[in-house]
Amino acid sequence: MAQLQSVAILGGGISGLSAAYYLSKASPKTKILLVEGSKRVGGWIKSQRVSPGFHASKPTTTTTTTKPTNDDVLFEVGPRSLRPVGAGGAAILGMANDLQLQNEMLFVSKSDPSAKNRYIYYNGEINTLPNSLSSLLLKQPPVFKSVIKSILSEPFVQPGSGQDESLYSFVARRFNDHVALNLVGAITHGIYAGDAKQLSVKSTMRMLYDAERANGSVVKGMLSSKPSTPIPPVEQAIMDELSDPTITKTTSVFGFKNGTETLTIQLKQWLQQQPNVTMITDKQVKKMDKTADGNRIKIYSDEASVTVDHVISTVPARKLDPLLTKQNALVNLSVNPSVNVAVVNFAFEKEDADLKYNGFGFLTPHPDSAYQLPVPGTLGVVFDSNAMNGQENEQNSELVKMTVMMGGHMWNTTFGGAQPSQVDPEVALEKASKALSVYLGIKQKPKFSMANVLQECIPQYLVGHEARLGELHQDIKHKYKHLLSITGASYLGVSVPDCVKNSRLLVNDLLDKGALGTRENIITGLNKIVA
Repeated sequence: MAQLQSVAILGGGISGLSAAYYLSKASPKTKILLVEGSKRVGGWIKSQRVSPGFHASKPTTTTTTTKPTNDDVLFEVGPRSLRPVGAGGAAILGMANDLQLQNEMLFVSKSDPSAKNRYIYYNGEINTLPNSLSSLLLKQPPVFKSVIKSILSEPFVQPGSGQDESLYSFVARRFNDHVALNLVGAITHGIYAGDAKQLSVKSTMRMLYDAERANGSVVKGMLSSKPSTPIPPVEQAIMDELSDPTITKTTSVFGFKNGTETLTIQLKQWLQQQPNVTMITDKQVKKMDKTADGNRIKIYSDEASVTVDHVISTVPARKLDPLLTKQNALVNLSVNPSVNVAVVNFAFEKEDADLKYNGFGFLTPHPDSAYQLPVPGTLGVVFDSNAMNGQENEQNSELVKMTVMMGGHMWNTTFGGAQPSQVDPEVALEKASKALSVYLGIKQKPKFSMANVLQECIPQYLVGHEARLGELHQDIKHKYKHLLSITGASYLGVSVPDCVKNSRLLVNDLLDKGALGTRENIITGLNKIVA
């Protein structure tokens, strides 16, 4: 097998770290250069232990590896728990095992109240969603009005044209407007902080689209013994590697005692020990272009340049766009926006926060719901002390921890159109505190709090996303051939497991049949779109 000598990976978030990890393991003779523009790696994954009081933004130093003390509490700025299902979950579990993180992991059982109890704020109250057939039939909350009727009638709705459409349009067509706005609108807030009226059903909730195409009905598809969306063999192979398959059957979510950043810190440390890996932080790439002969690719920063055989870009699509020269620009990189989210963490003494709900947290409906939110811009509230137990020492184990998320596609409504850099974290704290008071009746001052304004943190897969990715795939093939591939949250999934899985699949393809291997195929990272 022909082996090229050098690969540059742009971006040190979870996608870039994972790509470097899998490439270094599988091809130890390949020279890998990972370039991150900020001072730290890990991207949006950020765990922080903080002292009592208010912290206006995340501290510049990482203290995730510090063990819990009597004086601190763990807050998550970004992703706080990971799902073990599918190839993405299996890939992270395998990675954590390889990195010897078994003793750092926490597993939440499917029988845990935080796994079973989910809530939606609707019509002035927090509604408990049914978690069993009996509760669905006998304890329907107000938000479930007309849901049963829509489920019973859905199999008789004629299938659509097969064209991509918004989540809202699809669900309203197959069920009704209420389900689309108040249930799916809320779920969309929880995953994408996004607008169900703008997001693509094919690219965000593919199982709904596939169920209609395969069975003529979402309900029939869900009841079918044959999955509407078959698992690709390459993904099944990752799932088959799991040393303990029962984890996926018994676990709802998993995490780490010292936060999700435990994973990226361990990845960084592992990569720093590999002789074929060089990591550079706080270095902005300004431009990249093919060499004169077209056989290699050159990356430029302010002070220096480097020429490599292949580039894997994991930076957001909108940041890759300006790095390309005019003659080799790529289509569709800047079509999808990314939303801003204010994340405000709280920890209360138990006597100061009477949390009446023993579940994961609540989400809010689409703003076009008939019942307007009393605190505009609230996406949802996570009850962290319920959702991930075991991250504090015994003295702080009784603290009531929660996270308020605000903004997203409702950013302008929330913060009056101010740019994220202009939003005072104190203002975010004030709005989040009001949310806790109005929704949960919690009015006491927290013992710990922290506010972060995350700018352009979640990509929004607008209607037509998959077709645009197909066009981008062809454009990369035509203009860059074996020189460039892409992965990361901008393209095929925004979750941490999706990012890890897609980096692994890309590296496998590059080594087996692409730029770093036989060269029988051009591998762009988007090949599955046109497969």
